[in-house]
Amino acid sequence: MPRLLPRLLESLKARPIDALEQSRPLRHPAKGRKSLRQLLPPAPRFAPEGRSHSILLDAVNPVSRPQAYVRHKTLPPSVRLHRSQRKNTVSRDGTVELDRRRKMTAVERDWWANPYLRMLSGPLRKCALTLRYLPRDFMIRVTPRRIPTSRTARKELYALLPDGLEHSKYKNLHLRKGTYIVCREAAIEELSRRGRYQRIIPNLTLPPMLPQYIDHILRLRVIQELEILVDQLQTRPQNSKDAPLLRRLTRAEFTLLCERHVLPDRDALAVLVVPPPNKDPVTKQRPAPNTSPLPEPISTLPGTQEARPASVIYSLVDESSDGLPNVISSAKVPLYNGVSLFPSKTQRAALHERLCRLLFVERRARYREHGRPMRSYVRSDVDRRNKWARSEQKGSHAFLLTSSAETVKRADSVPLAIALWRLRMWKGDSWEKGSGAWASLV
Repeated sequence: MPRLLPRLLESLKARPIDALEQSRPLRHPAKGRKSLRQLLPPAPRFAPEGRSHSILLDAVNPVSRPQAYVRHKTLPPSVRLHRSQRKNTVSRDGTVELDRRRKMTAVERDWWANPYLRMLSGPLRKCALTLRYLPRDFMIRVTPRRIPTSRTARKELYALLPDGLEHSKYKNLHLRKGTYIVCREAAIEELSRRGRYQRIIPNLTLPPMLPQYIDHILRLRVIQELEILVDQLQTRPQNSKDAPLLRRLTRAEFTLLCERHVLPDRDALAVLVVPPPNKDPVTKQRPAPNTSPLPEPISTLPGTQEARPASVIYSLVDESSDGLPNVISSAKVPLYNGVSLFPSKTQRAALHERLCRLLFVERRARYREHGRPMRSYVRSDVDRRNKWARSEQKGSHAFLLTSSAETVKRADSVPLAIALWRLRMWKGDSWEKGSGAWASLV
């Protein structure tokens, strides 16, 4: 050590600190390419005829450089391309043209706007209870968490809690490696009865309030997806009149939906019936919106009354007037009852507030793009009646969510539909046969 310090002092005197700071690069180095896609060399010829040297002496041979013959996928297409993504990208040596993203076609955008295709095309995961492989969106991810104990405790205790249910913008994963269980409340009860969760890690316990906690987080994910959808629409307000993402159903449309179970809009994705929570009879105030990840105590929730079903499946078009044979099933759209799906008044108030904010963004975009419609101020009784919507033309508490090849250019409403469907799966509706089921545990 005494020999190193004099040398260090001499080197610092020869090169002062200012010179060191000036030598640092001001800009970060450019990132490497995102795709391994490149042109493959011609297939190697192993026959000895016509060869003057061994295959090992070739410039690119499959023995010493087998990675040169590995075929890689291209980058997936995107709905829209940034200005930097449209340029031709060449490698640093200027010899190989790197892979570029391409823009989706109209057919690919139509597939991308379908939440069911997006869910089915996700990566497969194995259920710890049924030992079956299902897409990731059909699963609930759980990881063990360490329970704080006293210093005198001999063993460390762990609890199995959900992980990755919230959006990554609000909460990151607790562990990179997790366990998957089928998205159904009865599966958690069956897992507790069989005790298979103890194979994951020693001293692992299953909290008794785990189903209620997962139920709360799944509802919170719906509110988070609404907030992200509002942010996306604020950045792309164009084409708001031709491709709206959310609108209120009129009373006449909602009556037709309840009576004939038919929706006239073919781009419909879901219908949410979310009335505002009633005012408190004492304070005369509506409940404040609550988006906390911690669930409310059971004592504060309303009692189990005779309520409507949380979700119902309706047809997009009238099957009787379509003229199609009975063997062809028409497209189905779920209708979600907000009172049954969100029993907590504070959480339902947060859902209603986000829906109204999304409608406000759509209304403001239409006003900025098309202006206020002209109104004739004539003193006739007919014009006074048509000035404002009345009776059956008024808006109801039903919100229609749409998705198509044109709406995805503005914002992606599919994650919101997937979050709602996962909540429906958790209740067990989509697993029953004959109710729009995709799969069955039987």
